[in-house]
Parts: sequence; C-alpha cells; structure tokens
Amino acid sequence: MSLNQITFIPGSGGLGRPLLGQDHISALLYYSSTLPSGFTAASRVKKILSPAQAVALGIVNDYSDETQATGTYTVTNVGANGDTVELTFTEPNGTVISFGKYTKVAGDNSVTLVATAIKNLVNAGTLVHGYKATSALGVVTITARKGLGVFPNTGAPFAKVEVGTMTGTLAQFSGGVYSKLAVFNYHITEFFRIQPKGVLYVGIFAIPDAYRFSEVSTMRTVSNGSIRQIGVYVDGAAFSTAKVQTLQSVAATFLDRKTEMSILYAGDLVGTADITTLTDLGTLNSRYVSSIISQDGAALGFSLFKATGRSITTLGASLGVVALSKVHESISWVAKFNVSNGLELDTLAFANGQLYDAVAGDNDNAITALSDYRYVFLRKFENYAGSFHTDGHTCTSFASDYAYIENNRTIRKAISGVNASLLPELGSPLTLNADGTLLDTTILHLTDAAAPNLDQMVRDGELSAYSIEIDPTQNVLSTSKLIVSVKLLPKGVARWIEVPIAYVKSL
Repeated sequence: MSLNQITFIPGSGGLGRPLLGQDHISALLYYSSTLPSGFTAASRVKKILSPAQAVALGIVNDYSDETQATGTYTVTNVGANGDTVELTFTEPNGTVISFGKYTKVAGDNSVTLVATAIKNLVNAGTLVHGYKATSALGVVTITARKGLGVFPNTGAPFAKVEVGTMTGTLAQFSGGVYSKLAVFNYHITEFFRIQPKGVLYVGIFAIPDAYRFSEVSTMRTVSNGSIRQIGVYVDGAAFSTAKVQTLQSVAATFLDRKTEMSILYAGDLVGTADITTLTDLGTLNSRYVSSIISQDGAALGFSLFKATGRSITTLGASLGVVALSKVHESISWVAKFNVSNGLELDTLAFANGQLYDAVAGDNDNAITALSDYRYVFLRKFENYAGSFHTDGHTCTSFASDYAYIENNRTIRKAISGVNASLLPELGSPLTLNADGTLLDTTILHLTDAAAPNLDQMVRDGELSAYSIEIDPTQNVLSTSKLIVSVKLLPKGVARWIEVPIAYVKSL
C-alpha cells in the first residue's frame, strides 16, 4: 500500500477548445415577423457558439416578447359577512393554482372594496404562482403568469367557488400571444446541451407567402459552405410531404458545389389528431431530408407546446446528436446518444401532443410502422434509462443507399475530400503511352492525389476501406475527360442484434 498522499487528476474538456474539421457545423432556420435585438433585416444570420451568445443576441427565454392573457371576475353581489369566494386556474400540467380564498368582512361593503380585497389576495401570492391582479369598479383583472402564451385562451381553466350569497361573473382568459424567442432559445439550448462544442448558424427570416426554403441557400452562402446539417423549423404551416420535397430540391442544388447538407425538417403536426395516420415518406426520394416528429412530454418542451399551441419537436436535440456523431455513426447508437438529462426528453411525446407510451401501447406495432414510414423520433427501452432516436431515417426508400443520415454524411465527406485533393489536377497535362493509353506513372500520380482524405477517413474509422481505379484505356485525347472511379466500403450499423439462446446438456 502506498503512503498517504494527495493525488491530482487533471480533467479535460473544461476549456471547450474548438473541434477540428467541419462535420459538427450546423444551422437552425427560423421564420418570424419580428427579429431579436441582435438581428436586423440586413443581417439575419448569426454564428453562435453557446446559449449565452444566443441570449446576448436577443434570443431570450424570459418571455419578454409574449403577450400575457387576462381574465376577469366581476363582483355582482357583495353577499353577507363570512361568505367566501375562491378563484383558481388549472395549469397545462393539470395543477390547480388557487389565488386564495376571500372571506367577506363588514368593512368590505361595496363591490369595489370586495374586488380590491380579492386583488390584494391574488397579489399576495404572486411570488409563488406568478399571476398578478388589478381591480376597478368591482372588476378584478388577473394577468396570467409568463410562459403560458396561448394556453389560457381556450377551454375553461379559470374557475370560481362561491359560498353564500356573494356572487360574481367570470370571463375566461383571452389575448395571450406566445413567445417565439423562447422556442428558438429552447432549440438552441438543446443543441448545445447535446453538442457543447458545436458551431451553430442561426437564421431568422420573414414569414413567406409560400415556403420555398431559399433561405437554406442564403445560410449556406453566409457560412461559406461550411454548414453540414441544418434544422428547419416551420411552426407557421402544417407538416406536409410537399415541403419535404421542396427541401430536397434545395439541397440537391448543392451537389454540384460538393457541399451537400443533411436537412432536419420540423413541421407543425398539431392538426394531426392521430400520429399513426401519417403517410409513408419512403416514396418521396428525398435523401437529404429527415422528418422530426418527436418532442418532450412533461418538461420545458411540453410547456412550450402548451404555450404555443404548435409543435415544438426535438429539433435542437436531434440536430445536436447529428453534430456530435461522426459521419458514419447512426444517431440511434444507444451507448453514445442518450438525449435525456433525466428531466428534459425523459417523458416522450410526439409533436402533436400524443404521449409515446400511449401510442406504443402494449406492443411496438404502431411505433414500428412510424419508423418503417421513415420518420425520426425518440423511443424508450424497458429497464434501460434514457431516450434514444429510433434511427436516422431519411425521406427515401429503405432500399436506397442513402436511406440514413450517416450514409449521406459519409459520402458527402468523401466527395468533399476527393474534390479538394483532385482540384489542383484540373487542367493538368496527362502523359500517354505510345498506344494512347495513360502512362502508369500518370495513373499512380492521380491515384495518390485522390487518396489522402480517404486515407484519413479510414484512419478515423469513418470508412472500412476504399479503392481508386483509373482505366488506362479511356480516350482522354478525344474527350478531355478523365474518369477516376472511387469505391467506398462504409461502416455497417448494428440495427438489429439477434441472439439465439437455449439450454443445452453440456458445453
């Protein structure tokens, strides 16, 4: 045994040094009629390295851009001494907030005085429940706490209990407008929770008359083509397969520029009563687009869902996983990509508000069907803590070589690397043998030129292997075209693990 001593163990990662390469560079695209303080109509895209920087740019979570709903209680009869009235409000999670029980006393002999006393009772609890009240001429006006947005506008969450002859008239809350900035802040914070060292471009554009998603190209230009994955949040229009295909068309234009990107699309699914009625995305041939349909079911994401009346989704967290993963890794990797912190994304829901457990039921048939339809969402495993993506589906056929996000990211990186390696050779002379075929040394030179970045991908575990082939007999004199054939052997993914298990008489 060693002598008693103090031992220091140096930690790592505390300085948050930037990551190498560009695989983690991401973006979030939003639409809003108003801009945060750090954005202008001439400067709609910002590079953000932390949630604090987002706040500094005005993307705040203090609900300062929210209009709080108000409701009223109008005293119509002061009643007798000892009569009582209790006003309550039922919150989105079912909690009933009591504003206190007012008891009529002799001095409160008019509707104005009774209303004043009720107002004072409400305000005495403001620090606890967040609601505030004013009164005038017998009318008590209660302002909802911050963060409720549009929730108080519908239903009958405002209630009264009157005992005795004291009476009053309730008017349900109205006028609430939700905070867009709080939603934007949520996605950004979730992104950095999953990938703390990420680089995130945030773009906020005017709400269009029709979604053509040209803003994706604008953001790509601002980033000098460095964005590798982008989350597109459309809360102002219902989810549609037409938008998936439009996004695919935009993304496909980047192929010629060797800067393809993965697009995570989050549309509004509130109008879809039953999530299992969604249509099959496998028929769309939209390899660059993935559709996110999950969201939090009990924590902040749930609160924002109730406050906005719109799908919130897990766009930020899902984008964070893509940014955190290596290009060949599936975002469904259980050991590496748990997205729950024990509170947020621990209770799971779909983006229409249906709880995951309610849809899953006693078997996984409905969940399997949604996954087979190529939607991306979160799931649970029995007796295993955490929340995990079902898979990194893209909106194309299961049989496609590009059916998963990692397929697209891996080949995109290979294309970018080979392009960078071969670009200096563009326009170079090609020495030929006497019979017109390419000289062996010419082929070797070009093969070596194309290889370095692919070699690095193999070393980094992003490819299993590759080959580069150049046909020496190709007629470069007539065509001036040189064909360099690159074949990639990708990494496999253990999507299904089968374990035969049985008793035997001996081993």
